[in-house]
Amino acid sequence: MAETLPDIIVADNAEHTRYEALIADPETGARKLAGVLAYDDGDGTRTLLHTVVWEEHSGHGIGGRLASHAFGDARTRGVKIVPVCTFVLGWLERHPEERDILA
Repeated sequence: MAETLPDIIVADNAEHTRYEALIADPETGARKLAGVLAYDDGDGTRTLLHTVVWEEHSGHGIGGRLASHAFGDARTRGVKIVPVCTFVLGWLERHPEERDILA
């Protein structure tokens, strides 16, 4: 299994309706975008549409961090999740404890 990157920050970029995973560039220390999870909001729901992790960061747990953050954020907001993204559906297979928040 690939090494997990410990220094990943996930933030909601509401303007672009996506969660963004940012990692520190080892050369400059500046944060750079490593992956995104797009969503769409409905009446009391958040539909998770598509996860993309840049190829050079694939296999480091970034997609899982995006999914985990999205579910935690939905709990905080009091909304239900509608998983459309195939990555998120696969992640849910490994994390059945999160299914209680599904719409």
